Amino acid sequence: MRPGPSIRRFGRACSGASAVEFAIIVPILLGLFMAAVELPRAFSTAKRLDLASSTMADLISSTNPSLDEVYAAAQAVATPYDIRAAGIVLTAAGVYLEGGGAVARVCSSAAQKDQARTVGSVIGPAPTGTAAGARYVMAEVRMRYAALFRVFPTLSSWTFSYTTVWPVREGKTYWGNAEVVLPGGQPCPPV
Repeated sequence: MRPGPSIRRFGRACSGASAVEFAIIVPILLGLFMAAVELPRAFSTAKRLDLASSTMADLISSTNPSLDEVYAAAQAVATPYDIRAAGIVLTAAGVYLEGGGAVARVCSSAAQKDQARTVGSVIGPAPTGTAAGARYVMAEVRMRYAALFRVFPTLSSWTFSYTTVWPVREGKTYWGNAEVVLPGGQPCPPV
């Protein structure tokens, strides 16, 4: 059976070939462009949040600044990214012996756009290298990533979370231990 004349003409036609090629290639190029912009931006946002977390832990471990100054410093190191929507929890903790092991307990905690830790609650095992009676601070930052292009639903559901544990470098001495007491909190109970 021989193909009809319209089928033969269709096989020789090439007037729409460039439009078809364009329709196939453009979505791929747009996807590559969006990925080339979005992925480095997400990586950079994550690194800035990590830096903000360590900056806040360092600040509250060595001095007694107001929390507004600490939050402002975090925003400054995270620039050009806006972290005002980030949930921040600052915690002063102590190490205690319980059940044959060292655990960390919350002594005081403050938060911005998140919930402060409950005083006296157990954080978990004590940081490596700490002994009973040791004091440290912890800064936690959580922020949902705001994608520029809403085409990738996976990027819009990313939540970055960073925790920095820092030893107390300067603080007021209570019961023989230098420690930091966050606003509205109390010193850690003695060991």
